[in-house]
Amino acid sequence: MAPDDDTVRAACCLVADALARPLAEIPPDGSIHTIPAWDSLGHVRVLLALEAAIGRPLPSDVIATLAGVADIAAVLAADAAPT
Repeated sequence: MAPDDDTVRAACCLVADALARPLAEIPPDGSIHTIPAWDSLGHVRVLLALEAAIGRPLPSDVIATLAGVADIAAVLAADAAPT
């Protein structure tokens, strides 16, 4: 399931909160390569925030692919999809 606009916004908010940055600094196409505050420690904070948001640990193969807001939105969308 592709993330909708609300899910992308939720991903932006999650990253902004995890990095303690204003939402305006986190664009939907932002990533670890384009957001200065998203350094290695910031990445751990983002991962922990995402795990808290979905209520479970992330598998290591998913963790290895998370590098941007779009990736986080995809996880949030998949988690919200009916099973």
